[in-house]
Amino acid sequence: MQMKTPWLDCTTRVAEVGMHLPYGAAAEAITFAFGVIPLGLLERFIAAARRALPNEAAGALVYDARSGALRLAMHEAIEVGPGHVRYRIEALAADELVAIDLHSHGRLGAFWSGEDDRDDQGVRVCGVFGNLDRERPTARFRLALNGLFRELPHPWAVEPDGALLA
Repeated sequence: MQMKTPWLDCTTRVAEVGMHLPYGAAAEAITFAFGVIPLGLLERFIAAARRALPNEAAGALVYDARSGALRLAMHEAIEVGPGHVRYRIEALAADELVAIDLHSHGRLGAFWSGEDDRDDQGVRVCGVFGNLDRERPTARFRLALNGLFRELPHPWAVEPDGALLA
């Protein structure tokens, strides 16, 4: 599958094909226009999610197509508890897109629930943080491509310069 958005250029395998394709081998690549996911923005989300304990929290990293920058937007909770969060997403400017959808599981571990699988539609990176009562929370990240999911590296797996491994 090949997918291109203002913030994502992706070619990824979604199935094994038992035949040679007429155009040759396709190389897998996932490239973000903003570079790597900034750990500082993830840490700001974690701090906000910890303030919401014991409840869950939701937010997003919003991509500005004009500047190429990401910003953290925390979502307004409509209904929230230790095992769920329903929220309202703020109105975005015409040149803004949700690139990375974030939510927490409070004191529970980071995992993909059936509800997460139903909610994570469209094209975006999805991240969930759990065990927020510990010094180092757990985390899972994946790329959602219209109902197909591709696991991404754990956000604490970093290069010496602080860049998230992609």
